[in-house]
Amino acid sequence: MTETTEATRARRVPAGKIVVEEPPLPRRTRRPIDGLRLVFVLVLMTALAALAVVAERTLTGLTADLADVNRVVPSGPVDFIALASELASLLLPPVLVFLLMVRGRMRTTVELLAAGALASVAAALLSNWLAGPAPERLHDTFVPVVDGFDGSAVPAMPTLLVAMMTVVSRLQLPRTRQVAAFAIAGSFAVWLFQGEVTVGGLLVSLGVGRAMGLLVRLVSGQPSLAPNGHKVAAVLRDNGYDVTSLRADPVDKYRRYIAESTQGSLGVLVLDRDNDGAGIVVRAADQIRTREEVLPRQMVTMRNAVNQITLQALAVSRAGARTPKLRNVLRIGSDAAAIVYDHVPGTILAKMPADQVTDAMLEDLWRQLGRLRRNEVAHRRISGRTILISEAGKVWLLDPSGGEVAAPELAIRADLAQALVGCALVVGVDRTIESAIRVLGRDVVSAAIPLLQPVALARSTRLDLKGRRDVLTKLRDGLVSSIGQEPDEPVRLQRLRPLSLLTGVGVVFAVYLVGTQLSDVSLTQLWAQTDWRWLFIAIVLMFTSYIGATLALLGFVPENVPFWRVVGAQVSLGFLRLFAPATVGVVAINIRVLTKAGVAAPLAAASVAANQVANVSITFPVIGILGVVSGSSAAPDIDPSLNTLIIVLIVLAAAAVLALIPPVRLRMRALWSDFAERGLPRLLDVLSNPRKLLVALAGIVLQSASLIFCFYTCLLAVGGSANLAAMAVVQLVGNTLGMAVPTPGGLGAVEAALTAGVSTLGVGATTAVTAVLVFRLVSFWLPILPGWVLWTQMQRRDLL
Repeated sequence: MTETTEATRARRVPAGKIVVEEPPLPRRTRRPIDGLRLVFVLVLMTALAALAVVAERTLTGLTADLADVNRVVPSGPVDFIALASELASLLLPPVLVFLLMVRGRMRTTVELLAAGALASVAAALLSNWLAGPAPERLHDTFVPVVDGFDGSAVPAMPTLLVAMMTVVSRLQLPRTRQVAAFAIAGSFAVWLFQGEVTVGGLLVSLGVGRAMGLLVRLVSGQPSLAPNGHKVAAVLRDNGYDVTSLRADPVDKYRRYIAESTQGSLGVLVLDRDNDGAGIVVRAADQIRTREEVLPRQMVTMRNAVNQITLQALAVSRAGARTPKLRNVLRIGSDAAAIVYDHVPGTILAKMPADQVTDAMLEDLWRQLGRLRRNEVAHRRISGRTILISEAGKVWLLDPSGGEVAAPELAIRADLAQALVGCALVVGVDRTIESAIRVLGRDVVSAAIPLLQPVALARSTRLDLKGRRDVLTKLRDGLVSSIGQEPDEPVRLQRLRPLSLLTGVGVVFAVYLVGTQLSDVSLTQLWAQTDWRWLFIAIVLMFTSYIGATLALLGFVPENVPFWRVVGAQVSLGFLRLFAPATVGVVAINIRVLTKAGVAAPLAAASVAANQVANVSITFPVIGILGVVSGSSAAPDIDPSLNTLIIVLIVLAAAAVLALIPPVRLRMRALWSDFAERGLPRLLDVLSNPRKLLVALAGIVLQSASLIFCFYTCLLAVGGSANLAAMAVVQLVGNTLGMAVPTPGGLGAVEAALTAGVSTLGVGATTAVTAVLVFRLVSFWLPILPGWVLWTQMQRRDLL
């Protein structure tokens, strides 16, 4: 043993002779975690401002309590701390500049001065704003009163010190950090005791200084902490690996090397703190949107990544699946680490031609996944880019860093689904299905069918699927056909859809709008004063509007469609409005009910489109006529609708931008061609039929009149009164905005428009808000339950 060791050492190549092949590393880098910290600071400052508005007395009371302590504490220690902290604050900036210049860090010196200047200016501007045009509650919370005069809300010197120390936090300056901490803490303690600063001002000062320092770090970058190849090779040699060459292997986002040594080929993964926080925003969004069971594990910091990668590599290997053997984890200084594996030469599956992938290779892959499944180990990054075919034709699983042990069943099924898609993209659907069923069995493979959906796939697989989405459909259909049974419904993996978020925002806005304006309304008194006879009439009129909507739609349909089936679809919209904008829901449900009734799809789309155009064509002239008749200016004077119109313009601009995208433009052109060729001729026949036209017009008028009278009776029910024609203008404008705004049921926009409109008719503010609230309860919230019942029943009977 000793002779062999000595012979090995004698054959070592001198460190200077090691051949290193790698691209030059950047000298400076912008660390993603600094961006995350900046966002965090801004969120905390926003929360502080919100707290100042809703809990003003809490912060001002805390400031007063701390100032009262000054009467108890002896003045001697306070004066000493004040002198020492002030002296430290004055001396620290020039000392920092001197130390940096002595060390030759001119760029860091410039960054230090820039951060200090930005922090001082920001503190001054914020102090002036809080002392001047800021809302009264913010002024009272943040601005101290010293001898009867307003003091500085955000003290500049502590803000400057925090910004400077943020810039130099990566440097080895332990004493200066301690002095800065004493200067900041001492100054604030003294000022709080003497009443020269508020608790809110103290927190804002820290936040502004930190934000300015992080901003400078993000703009200018910082010296890179990444060790170059020579340092990596030196660490490998120091730990017993006789490295002769080191070559960069740019296979993914991580820094990987292939090291040749007397012990064989090694794979080296290098992690450093430059990438701390990389991708955290995307990962956080994925976790909010998607259930964790199918997402790779988070690795925010370098230390977390080292632990996760090491644990998972050992777990996969222990489960019996092939993955490069973990040899060692080595520290490279204090800011980097190297994970050493055996290197397995080969080609990743995604880059192999289909004819080079044999059935034996596919069967080997399914056996590897079967071993992980039996040991309850999830990989979570399975794709064509993490499946390696070695030179010997064996399958190896790479990069198991995002998985876990004792994994939930859903994660293991998701691994199989991802492997099925990755193989199908290379060798085709048929070979993938046949080999998987042959090795794993029908029951195991069928469990992956509900997870064949984009949200369950790795990001790399979703990129490979672009332009090939038919592979996913063919794979699912092929598995269903091969297994011979109907699969379960797709697993719902999304926690939060963008539409749900939009709905939530609209609900919050509506609750805020109505709630703040109802603050002076006594619900008990409202209950006692409400005339329930008018309210009952309003409910009847609301359901009459569904009859009108049915007639308005059927008037544009040449075929015979069951009347009550369409009525049921209109009532079900009362439930579906919670999940989709009004216009989108109406169009989709009406097309669906017509096609389920046997109407050809192009004609169904044409009929619904004609119905929508007719509604708009009639509504706007009616608004103009009623506005002239009533002499009302309610429509143009709805001030809150300005924000709504801005939203509408943004949506229209987004639609225009989408129309510039070639695939979207081609799709729109195809839809129009289909409508023009097949739907339009039939639609013209309907327009030439007087009976059908009369039914359509009667339905549109009945629907609008029912909603107008429903709104008017809601006003009468709460004891208000107004000109009927003017109320009609307000209701039609509000309903139009609700159809245009992309929130479910027009939440927020309709309440704002109706409240502002009714207020212009001489109705008291409290009565106007109450009437709008009752109308929305009758027209939006009350139909939800019957809508849900009809929706579920019609779906079960395949009528919708």
